[in-house]
Amino acid sequence: MPGLVGFSGGRDWHNCSDILEKMQQAITHRSFYVNDELFAKNTVWATQSRSFVQQIPPGPVRGNSCYLWFHGELYNRRDCPITPDGRFADSQITTDAQWFLAAYENYRQSDQPWKFLHPLDAQFYAVLYDERSRKLHLINDRFGVRPLHWTIWENTLVWVSEIKALLALPGYQPTLDRDTVEDFLGIRYPLQDNSWFKGVERLPAATVLTWDEDRATIKSHRYWSWDSVSVYEKLPDRREIVEELGRMFLNAVERRCLPGERLGIPLSGGLDSRSLLAAAVGKASSPPETVTYGQANCDDLLIAPQVAKIAGAKHHWIEMNSQNWLLPRIPYLWEMDTPASIIHMQFSSLLDWVSKHRSFDIVFHGDCAGRFDGRQFFPAEDFDKYLCRQLNLDGFARSPQHHKSVRERARAYFESLGSSCYKLGLDSRTRSFISKDWRMGAVEGINVRLPWMDNQLQEYWYALYSTGEDLGGLYYLMLLNRFPKLFKELPWQKIGKPISEVVVPLGWQGDLINLQRKIWSKVERKLNLNKPASKSNNSSGDSSVLREFTDYNGWLRQEPARSLVTRLLQAPDALYPEYCNREVTLQDWENHLNGEDSFDRIGTVFTLELWLQQLFNGRYRNGIDEPIKAEW
Repeated sequence: MPGLVGFSGGRDWHNCSDILEKMQQAITHRSFYVNDELFAKNTVWATQSRSFVQQIPPGPVRGNSCYLWFHGELYNRRDCPITPDGRFADSQITTDAQWFLAAYENYRQSDQPWKFLHPLDAQFYAVLYDERSRKLHLINDRFGVRPLHWTIWENTLVWVSEIKALLALPGYQPTLDRDTVEDFLGIRYPLQDNSWFKGVERLPAATVLTWDEDRATIKSHRYWSWDSVSVYEKLPDRREIVEELGRMFLNAVERRCLPGERLGIPLSGGLDSRSLLAAAVGKASSPPETVTYGQANCDDLLIAPQVAKIAGAKHHWIEMNSQNWLLPRIPYLWEMDTPASIIHMQFSSLLDWVSKHRSFDIVFHGDCAGRFDGRQFFPAEDFDKYLCRQLNLDGFARSPQHHKSVRERARAYFESLGSSCYKLGLDSRTRSFISKDWRMGAVEGINVRLPWMDNQLQEYWYALYSTGEDLGGLYYLMLLNRFPKLFKELPWQKIGKPISEVVVPLGWQGDLINLQRKIWSKVERKLNLNKPASKSNNSSGDSSVLREFTDYNGWLRQEPARSLVTRLLQAPDALYPEYCNREVTLQDWENHLNGEDSFDRIGTVFTLELWLQQLFNGRYRNGIDEPIKAEW
């Protein structure tokens, strides 16, 4: 994917320009990428690969002996002071990179040189070299979704947006971080800022990492934290919360709709993507286009076209089935850098379609909306329950020791975050798991924006969460209040009915409904009538049965997945047994083929083996390099 590579040091290295060029080539995956000039000044060597489609400016941006490589977007720079005395940028500053460099120059000699970063609502990472101080800074936004990795190798600071670029360093032989592998196999993504390579770290969120070129020393500065957010002691009036949440959400979407851009929204039968479409209508330069991906007759496919029609959006459907779901994902696994379970790479179906049609340039992603329903919050004493059940460590762990190791590491990480489930969700799951969609989008030159991660929205909800009071239902009430046409009568895929039928209104009507539900619940239990309808994701001859948008359990048992998984897991030269017991894995696979549904557990080790082959043996980087023959 487009990104930054470089190093400062390398005094004993020969042909530094060749090394830098190989690093640049390692992150260049498409013909529309543009490779910038190789920059060399003192001990600093830097360059970037950028997307012509995304129109990322060439680097570095220069000014007053400063050099800036900037990847990302600033959504509110016009509202942020560019000087310590509160002045704003003039009309001569027209790009985010220009604003960033000018703000640094204005603040650099103040007592808070990085204060200009505090209010930025943004997604970015940057490398800034100040020749006057002979210091180089690695910088990212407050949530750090876009990954920038760094390491010290042979007394040299090295930074890469993709860890595979490290393979170009002289004598570098990667060693996998076993904690990261254990976390991946245990909960599907690594914890903290560990990377897959031992000794290589991901830049923490809201961080400036400073390298002193002369002293060869490193210093880290966290410029923003949740402690700076003013929290409520008591929950405000719920009507006020519903109104304020809606106002902030609309503003967040508007900030991310820029003139001349074509907007696309992956539209499911859920609420989060629908909320983005509802808010974007009238804000985007042109009507958004929507895309639904999933198997035929899934409930998403029944609901999403209705939503798009009411919103006036052109709608597309991408069918996913046993024949097309797997193979296109394999090159993305290499190109997006660092593994995400191939089972959860369904976003690639959209991107594969976009790469052919180029119907839009920007995608709105609904990540983080789910936390606004309040149900993802849990008290600190329930962390083990969250880890073992919701993240399913109990189901993924390969042995008691594996379970214990991941649990202890996760517990220590949770405690380092002040035992806050709110911080845990953003700092871990969003950055390590959901970020896979942003990374895949970057490969195809698509900007994936996350309106629900807007600074004001997140600070407001964190301030409410900190009261410890129940926030359940407020998100749904906001949707009904702001966008009744899309939410009052159309069903929610998760429950098969509109949220207007289950959400509890505010005031005396809500109190009455709660009382009625409590009484009926007691009656149901007494009469043993509480039998919820079951919902299956398995293929069925009855096309009227609602289904999940995928059937991974069934698809893994069918070709081509069945033979490919079998070949990789049974291969005598397989690499995964170094990290995961072969006998346990093969028994898991046999059990799955015999009807025990365990697609997620199989998916992690299958993904690991694919990526290890890509990394160490160069196989499968461009997909399957040999025919898949059924062995059954």
